[in-house]
Amino acid sequence: MRAWWELYKKEISAISFFSAVIFLALLAWQVFLFYKADTWISGLVFGLAFVPFFFYPLLILWLGYNSYRQEWKDDTHYFLLSLPRRGWEISLAKLAAAMSFYLGICLATILLIFVFHQGYIRETVLDDNFRGVMGSGILSGLALRLFLAYWLYGLTFYIVAQFSQLVSLFFDRFRGLITIIVFILSPYVIFRGVLLLAPLFRWVPELSMGNLVYFDFDIPRVYPLTFGSGPFLAYLVMIIAMFLL
Repeated sequence: MRAWWELYKKEISAISFFSAVIFLALLAWQVFLFYKADTWISGLVFGLAFVPFFFYPLLILWLGYNSYRQEWKDDTHYFLLSLPRRGWEISLAKLAAAMSFYLGICLATILLIFVFHQGYIRETVLDDNFRGVMGSGILSGLALRLFLAYWLYGLTFYIVAQFSQLVSLFFDRFRGLITIIVFILSPYVIFRGVLLLAPLFRWVPELSMGNLVYFDFDIPRVYPLTFGSGPFLAYLVMIIAMFLL
């Protein structure tokens, strides 16, 4: 475990400059929006604060694509194979470092949004109606599930990009084209694998997504929201299999 931790810290150090540049760009964007809040529409400024979330999966894709590119370019991939560590341990260290960056930059974005837009959040978002929803835990639970889904989305992007790039390295020509083809075909392979494996997990209880409260002739009704565990577990199996390959 200690040796793996050293690998993890080495990967964190390798992307530290990249992380610092992205954080400074994020901070500059939020400061820019903060000073435009008085002249632009408040709702527009608040919405633009979430724009970075559209680019973070692309950053993770880039990290996945470049995870082994430098070693292959410098002809040090044979050195990696000679290390007293298994290949999946090295890949796991790279994955953990990339996802730590992903989690950290997402949390930093949320924190900066609350810091720079707390006035708008208090006046508009957290009004009396939303406070009632927050009190019932529906909104907070939904936000947590959306964040976990977003994190899983980034994880998938990284693994698929890394897998596509590793496959292309076995060819001497057209590596870029091969990477694109494998990247495009990978979601289809995952989808077909999920369809085949999902029936094997029918015995697993469904995942609860919370309760939907609605009114039927002024009578409150509660409808439980559930999600089938079978497709989700099959999806995880396919992602893990692609990572270990």
